[in-house]
Amino acid sequence: MRKLFLFILMGCLLIGCNNDRSDGATLAQSTKTAADHEKNVIVIIIDSMTKDVLDESLNRGFLPALSFLMEKGMTHHDLVAPFPSMSVPIETTLITGTSPKEHLLPGLVWYDAQADTIVDYGSTLSKYWKLGMNDTLLNALVHLNSNHISPEVETIYEDLHQKGYSTGAINTIVYRGDSSHKVIVPGYIKALLHLPDQLETKGPDLLAFGQAVLPKAVQNKKLSDSIFQRFGLNDEFSAQVTETLIKEKEQPDFLMVFFPNYDKDAHKHGPVSPEHFANTDQHLQTILNAYDNWDEALERNIFVIMGDHGQDLLHPKKAEAAIDLEPILAPYTIASLLDEPNSGDIVIANNHRSAYLYPTSNNVHYEAITEKLRQDPRIDHISYLDGDEMVIHQVGKTGQLRVKENGSWKDEYNQTWEISGNEEIADIELTKQGTIKYGEYPDIFHQLDGALNSHGPTMVVTARPGHTIKSEGAPVHEAGGEHGDSIKMIR
Repeated sequence: MRKLFLFILMGCLLIGCNNDRSDGATLAQSTKTAADHEKNVIVIIIDSMTKDVLDESLNRGFLPALSFLMEKGMTHHDLVAPFPSMSVPIETTLITGTSPKEHLLPGLVWYDAQADTIVDYGSTLSKYWKLGMNDTLLNALVHLNSNHISPEVETIYEDLHQKGYSTGAINTIVYRGDSSHKVIVPGYIKALLHLPDQLETKGPDLLAFGQAVLPKAVQNKKLSDSIFQRFGLNDEFSAQVTETLIKEKEQPDFLMVFFPNYDKDAHKHGPVSPEHFANTDQHLQTILNAYDNWDEALERNIFVIMGDHGQDLLHPKKAEAAIDLEPILAPYTIASLLDEPNSGDIVIANNHRSAYLYPTSNNVHYEAITEKLRQDPRIDHISYLDGDEMVIHQVGKTGQLRVKENGSWKDEYNQTWEISGNEEIADIELTKQGTIKYGEYPDIFHQLDGALNSHGPTMVVTARPGHTIKSEGAPVHEAGGEHGDSIKMIR
């Protein structure tokens, strides 16, 4: 009953009420024009798209739109996701060109020690309830883009604004820009959750985020935004809004669009599910069909189609797949989500196949936590900072690996590192030419360096393939797919 209540409550928040709806943003409100560019740019992020599901779907003839774009363009598969491989840090890295070390968004879930609160941008409704519905909603709908991204970094929307181009975002989670947008929440919900009278978020010129924020061109249009369609947070809605902007001559110079559906299909059915991935292509066709023909779409636009991360196939038995950290860490205590986080010995911020761990007192040491975690063979890496060095352990491997930036060893990304200890821990090879060859963990040093330096003192634990981290309120997708780690996704 509680889950049903929360689901309906979330629906009320996103649906809003027509009387509260502002006029919505239009390109006419912006003076940003650039006559010297030839084509618009449309970036479409397909959640959890990988080479494996793409190849299998192509082989079965499921992807006419993607096939067309691939034949007309170029394809690259050697991409590495930021760590942890969750949408919030990934999207923030995409729009800022920086790692979590610079943009300061550590993950989907993280712990703010100063405020003694767990920040969660989108886990489960039961977790929302326990953490406080008003705080979690404000974090996701307002603070993420208005306050949490470092002011020291610039987003692509802000950069293009300065250069005179118009911009837009549809259903992306991260979208900070220079324009203010009203977030629609009905008055009675504001009163129930003690929310501010006015809610605004910072975004590009045009912003669509489900029913919470809509540009003027799509208001009063028939959209896929019912309670059974996640109130617009779905692929069909994203395609419909994009199609409408094109047909109404409201398409910005740069537009980023998010297709979230396949991520949920991969969680449920596994990372390579061509029958479900085929639906994504249908929505891509909707966008291409907004033009007289697909060739015209390419004449007028540069399309960038990309996945954000992969997923690993979990063990079919939930008890084996899920690594429950609380009994492993005993006798250290973990506070209930209903209590103050620092009332326990350790705070867990679960990012599915990885987690941040935060000792709450000087009496709890990283080394002691590491020894406990090393007892479970389903755990992969454990890492933390010792001064300016990363200390990395791997369950099943002896010793440790110490890594520091700006050393004598160069990797394929032109980053240099000082390295000492057991190289097998990171599955690397140090060559006679002074280079680093990565194995199953491409760019592992940069990934962990970014995560460990993205916020307050913390340590990182990751799960081996087939497994995921379990903690209070976190989902476990048994026999399905999961992400959030640093390993190369080949399944």
